[in-house]
This record gives sequence, structure tokens and C-alpha cells, in this order.
Amino acid sequence: MKGNFALQIASAEAQSMLMFDDEAKETRRAAIDALHAQTAIFTAGPVVDDLLDRLGWPHAERRLVDPSCGDGMFLARALDRLLAGRPAGFEPGNMIEGWEIHEGACLDARARVAGVFAHHGHKPSRAAMLAQRMVHNRDFLTEGPREPVFDLIAGNPPYLRAANVPTYLREQYADHVPEYASADLLYSFLDRCSRTLLPHGQIGLVTADRWLFNEGAARLRETLGGRVSVASLERLDVETCFYRPKHRKAGSPPRIHPVAVVLKSGADGGIALSGQPIYPGVDASRYAGLKTLGEFAQVRIAPWLGTAGVFVVDASTARRLPPDSLVPCVDTDDIVAGKLGTPTRWAIRTNPREEPCKEILEHLESQMHRMAARGRQGKLWVPPESFHAWDLSQPSLIVPRIATSPKAVRVPPHVLAINHNLSVVAGTEEQLALVEEALASPLAAEWVKDHSPRLENGYFSLTTKMLRKLPMANLSV
Repeated sequence: MKGNFALQIASAEAQSMLMFDDEAKETRRAAIDALHAQTAIFTAGPVVDDLLDRLGWPHAERRLVDPSCGDGMFLARALDRLLAGRPAGFEPGNMIEGWEIHEGACLDARARVAGVFAHHGHKPSRAAMLAQRMVHNRDFLTEGPREPVFDLIAGNPPYLRAANVPTYLREQYADHVPEYASADLLYSFLDRCSRTLLPHGQIGLVTADRWLFNEGAARLRETLGGRVSVASLERLDVETCFYRPKHRKAGSPPRIHPVAVVLKSGADGGIALSGQPIYPGVDASRYAGLKTLGEFAQVRIAPWLGTAGVFVVDASTARRLPPDSLVPCVDTDDIVAGKLGTPTRWAIRTNPREEPCKEILEHLESQMHRMAARGRQGKLWVPPESFHAWDLSQPSLIVPRIATSPKAVRVPPHVLAINHNLSVVAGTEEQLALVEEALASPLAAEWVKDHSPRLENGYFSLTTKMLRKLPMANLSV
């Protein structure tokens, strides 16, 4: 009896372990499916061919890997080139390999690669076996090599901010990815690829452009700069670069701004990588000798005052509040045909150290329940971002932070720009006029196009730091 009971316990424990394994596998599979849904965009053949040309593939007995091969376009194009110069039936061994975390995409890649083998004379069964050997259904970040083993690395790694990576995978990557490369999957792949590159090797990738100039990628660039340099860099057309963007409306391009970059082993011989930003295709010499806006004016970000109706009120509410506690305020919707209209909203101005009058307190008490959680402060009368110390006695300029160019609009004295638009103040009327003229110049528009993060439909994201560096075409050093 005791023996039977022990067998029953062992059997129950085994079943429990199997259930646990099945649950873990299903959790992993669901995470990988979610990741694939967010990152599965594939590179068009002509772009792949251009990168392979830049890498000089094929050449001698060099070894090439695609660390995130998707449905196998890079592998297929590289294999076709290799087999075209070899006798019929040639088998490349480990000269080409691909890694792909998603099982479905891996099967697609194997089918595409098998088709290339078959085209070059291999029997279907042999072609399928060779393709299975070539394409690994594994995660390059957790299972891939960490030491130099590859001559050439080519592909289109995933671009996804860490906050959007499924939790299961993000927790796994924390044990394999250094902190400076953890903010985005693209950063993680760039770091790992640079670690696995042999001396005199090259990396050719299609990437999103943000790692080149984002401040948050400065440490990544600096670290990469000790291993590789930039041999070539160019922007790509998002509408033709990718042939199969998933989970988007038909015909719409992905929300990224792609570049083709070739990195070469060693810090010498190419464009040096450092913590400083790199702007693809920009000729810095055209801006040499010009003063910057930051030398000439104060640039600040307009305060966000939270949910409308609390610290920002309409005319009806304003009439019930003391006028000396109100400041007319404007946003981009007050700009019509390049001119600022009459303000229709007022901002409640308070001092964090002084409790306001009864009318203001009663209004805030009655409306604070509507305030977004991130806008609530410790004291009832303190807005999300205070402006009580701002000097509004001078005219200023409002520059929309999302725009196609940095053209500014005049704001009269004693009027407040709000909602994180950019506000520019100069010392005198003449200086402000010069700033306004400079912002409207073709040179300023071109500089913004060269240096600002790109959004969709020709728009750019303008920041205070960027605007302070903007060269003024009408002022030289």
C-alpha cells in the first residue's frame, strides 16, 4: 500500500510539473506573439540588396548572420547570391544563419530559404532540411553568443521601447541586457551585435533613427563607439522600405523613420560614435558661424495646467472669479492663419506659499475631482506646473511644439502660452523681431528638418533644447 501511495504521489507531482511547464510555455508563446504583433515589419528586397552590396557579400569564406530574421528576406537574398557563384548542390554549412524568436515567422523564413535552395538545384527534402539547419527558432538576446563569432551581421532588428515589451520577455532580458541598452529592443540588438562582431567585421542594419540622436541613447552610442564606427548612413523612404507592415491600415507606412547603417569593427576609419547625437545626411558646415537662438533669447516650455475647467477656465467661470487672479492664456487652437486670436480662456494664477482667496478656493474645491491624476498636487491651489514667478510684462512668441516648421506667432504682454508649447522671450522689441524673422527663415525650417525627431505626415517634435540651438540666419558670430 505504501509503495502504491508513493507512486501516486510521484505521478501527481509529475503531472503538476507538466502542467507548470505547459503553463510557462503558453505564457512565453503569448508574450512572443504579442511582441511579434508590435514589431513585425519586413524589409523590401531592394533595400536588402543595397545593404548586402555595402557589406561586400559574398566574399571569401565570411560568415553572415541575421539575428532577428523575420520571414527570411535577408537570408534568402544572401543565400541566393552565395549559391549563384557556386557549383550546383553546394551546401553553405554555417556560412549563413538566422535567428527568429517567433515560431510562425521562423517557419516562413525556412520556407523562403528552402525555396532558394530548390531554385539552385537541391531536392525539396534536402532543401527543407538545409533551411531548418540554417534558421534557428531561438531568441538571439538570451541564447545568442556574447563573444565575437560573426564576420557580417545583416538584418532589420525589432524597434520597441522597453515599456511596451511584454512583461515576461522584459523580465528575461533584464538578466541578459546591460542597463545602457535596455530602453529599447533596438538598443539591445545593437549592443549584442557589436559584441559578436569579429575584428574587421561589419554590421549592416535597417533601424529606426532615434538611437542616433536621442539623449537617452547617449550611453549606448558611447559604448558602441569603443567597438565600432559608422562606415555609411542614409535615410530610407518609409513608404518603400518595408513590404509587409502588419497590423496597420492598408497602404499606411509604419510610424518610424528608417535609416540604413553600416558599422565597421574598430573605432577608426569611419564616423566616430560617441555620446553626441548624429543626424543622418546633415551638412553641419552650412550652419557654421551663425549665432543660436539660445544666445539671443530665453526659450521656455509653456506650463501644463491640467484638465480644462480647473486651473484653466472659460469666460463664464472667469466672471465669477477675482480679475487679479486671472491671466488670459492661449494655445495653438487660438492661432488662425498665422495670427493669434482674442483669448477665450483664463489661467488661475496662485502662489504655492500663499493660500488664495475664498472664491478661488471654492472653485478649485468644486472642480478638482475632474483633474487628471497626474495633475494633482499636495496643495489644492497649486497647479500641475506653476507659473507664478513668470514675468509676463513683455511680448513673447509661441512656437507650436508639433509643427512642420518653427514659425512663431506673437503673444502680447500679460498673456500666457499654455500646454507645453514653446515660449520665446527676448530682451527688447527689436530683438524679438529678429528672433521672429529668424524662425520664419528657410534656414530654420531646414535645420528643424535636419535635427528634430520626425513624426508623421511631415511634422516634427520641437523641444526647448533643440530650439535654443537653432541657428539664426540673420545673425553671424
